[in-house]
Amino acid sequence: MAANSSKGDYHEPEYAKPQDKSKPPYYHTNIEHKIPAETHELLEKYSHIPREQHSEHVHKTRDQAWEIRSYPCIGLGSWLVPQLRRQPVYNEILQRVKAGGSVLDVGTFIGYDLRALAYDGAPSDQLYGLDIVNHFDVGYDFFRDRDSFKGRFIEADMLSPDAPELQPLRKSVDIVIVSQVLHQWNWVNQVRGAQALTTFTKPGSMIVGNQIGNVKAQEIASLGNNLPDVYRHDPESFTRLWDEVGKAVGMRFETQGRLRSFVEMGWDPNDAAWMDKGTRVLEFVVQRLE
Repeated sequence: MAANSSKGDYHEPEYAKPQDKSKPPYYHTNIEHKIPAETHELLEKYSHIPREQHSEHVHKTRDQAWEIRSYPCIGLGSWLVPQLRRQPVYNEILQRVKAGGSVLDVGTFIGYDLRALAYDGAPSDQLYGLDIVNHFDVGYDFFRDRDSFKGRFIEADMLSPDAPELQPLRKSVDIVIVSQVLHQWNWVNQVRGAQALTTFTKPGSMIVGNQIGNVKAQEIASLGNNLPDVYRHDPESFTRLWDEVGKAVGMRFETQGRLRSFVEMGWDPNDAAWMDKGTRVLEFVVQRLE
């Protein structure tokens, strides 16, 4: 997911490029203590991996993923927490999928939320994962379900309107998951990204997820050089963003958002030590009304 050369128009942050583990403050050598009970259960009962092998399995997977992209969530181990399950609307999502609804996970990484849905009873052939770079094979190895998981993974840029792989999903997806994606960009590019998400929706569709936010909405400096600042939302600014998106695309949305602490997300609060003190996680549900 390398950034392109234009400062005002980029699809991936520069810091995502593979880098030495010793340099960034967000690579922790030992993340065994960050494996939650939910992940232990999934690895034991879904992937059939004995408990005593979990730590080695997790660290091997993390380092394989880091060699592809060096995102903070990879180095910190926060990807080990199933984020969709923490959404208040999770049961509604699960029931919609069981009834035949479809899910598209944008920025799916190794596809954890999709596996959690499958483990909880969702038919996996209704599940799609989209990412700009392929971590899918790492995911198959992590969950050991290459032959049993029937979902489809797509390597494509969501910002590309002409990507042929994405055309079958246009105007058809019931639930769009987008976590830890939009916060990579400034306001202008977040509007562009949100507009791209709307192309997968239809009236009644739901866009859910989370991203790094702040108690005070503001632009902050990007981690990468020669890149625009990134925008950190509070719930009010995020609603304004979707109001702007709705006007631009001729749709109407109802937006709900709340700020959660790292502890509430099941993450180590020390992992935010290198961030602004006002940093929180913005959890959101965007409902398309028309």
